[in-house]
Amino acid sequence: ESEGESDDEETREEEEESFDSIPRTPKESEEERNDEEEQDLRLSEEARIQEEEDVDELG
Repeated sequence: ESEGESDDEETREEEEESFDSIPRTPKESEEERNDEEEQDLRLSEEARIQEEEDVDELG
């Protein structure tokens, strides 16, 4: 019986740990998504500037 009780305790601790990590995860992935979007915007902006410079050189 004492073995069963310690198992329950371990399970409870694991559940608490996994529950703690749940609220943090979406925020982290959201920040990563924002970083990727910002990088995409920056890249497209640089590409647009590069195209404008190319057009200026041709003109």
